[in-house]
Amino acid sequence: MTRPNYDLVGKRVRVHLYDRAGRLLGTLEGRVADVSAGVPVGKSASGETINKDLAYVVDIMPVANPEGEPTAYKNSAGTEGEGWFAIQDLTILGEGPRFPMN
Repeated sequence: MTRPNYDLVGKRVRVHLYDRAGRLLGTLEGRVADVSAGVPVGKSASGETINKDLAYVVDIMPVANPEGEPTAYKNSAGTEGEGWFAIQDLTILGEGPRFPMN
């Protein structure tokens, strides 16, 4: 099992949201509050467990809805302004390219 990279904690990040086909749906911005390595997130087509390194992002900025009004991000549990996201889908703001996996 890999160890969490706590260097991300406290950093402002942009989260790139993708659908299951890999198409970009949009982005969110917030601050990393915690990280967790090797979290089981699902099963592959062959039934193998898929593990990912995750970051808990808080203070997620509201985004405009189709009418242009700011709307708070809600995670799958219904909590506003925070959620777990794959580290591979993050860009650290103000530090250039995407955060390296290793």
